[in-house]
Parts: sequence; structure tokens; C-alpha cells
Amino acid sequence: MRNYRIFETIADISYIAGYENHYSGNSRFDIREYISWGKEFERIHAKTNWDELDYMQTIEKFTIEKIRKSIDIVFI
Repeated sequence: MRNYRIFETIADISYIAGYENHYSGNSRFDIREYISWGKEFERIHAKTNWDELDYMQTIEKFTIEKIRKSIDIVFI
């Protein structure tokens, strides 16, 4: 099931980004960005014990931080 974990991560990131009204104006760019964020999240948390850390809080915090950074880059 390891292969499906990345899909769940990308789906969660995409959902959170949509909920936060994140849209760059280019959906293809956004999708590539969410895939990249998903891969990064999976690398960072490869050994995380999700019984000890809340997955949804962690991915929400990660995604919101990424959105804020992407907005800062656009407006710099």
C-alpha cells in the first residue's frame, strides 16, 4: 500500500489548498506544485509514527506554510 500513500497525501494537500482558496491562475502549475509538496511531505515524514502525531494537523500545517511561502514568492 506504500504506493497509494503519496496519492492520499497529494489529495489532502489539494483539498486543503482548495479550502484555503489557493489558486495561482494556472491550474497546471498548481497541480505540479501540489505533487512536489506531496513528495516533500512524504520524504520529511517517511519515518513518522502517525500513532504519535496527528496526520491531519501535520499536513494542514505543512500545506498552509507552503501556500504562504508561494504567495510571498509571487508578491516579491
